[in-house]
Amino acid sequence: SSGINAEYGVYGEFCAIHMMREQVEKELTSLHSVTEERLADCAERILLSFACAQIRSGLLDEEYGNVGECMKRFQLSLAIIAGLIGDARSDSDRQELIKYENRLNLIIDNLGRRRFAAL
Repeated sequence: SSGINAEYGVYGEFCAIHMMREQVEKELTSLHSVTEERLADCAERILLSFACAQIRSGLLDEEYGNVGECMKRFQLSLAIIAGLIGDARSDSDRQELIKYENRLNLIIDNLGRRRFAAL
């Protein structure tokens, strides 16, 4: 049951991120007349920047013992990065995002083991 909830939570976050990206693109369109490619690139940069900020905040949460908040931030960042991997325009971008994804998966797994061991 908790596995289903966890999968649904990640799926829900992914959907929310997709909607957030579309909203950012709409707002950027209303500000400037830019090409569709530059628009998508800008939206992706904003989302990646947000994911990185969540990772930094998650590291601080972990440092101060707020492991639950830390996990939420890392999982949100992971969902954003997974979405960006699918939209990557080049193999080098995709490979760089996959490195972030792999590292976050390791961190989340380690945090999960530590939480389980503490119980």
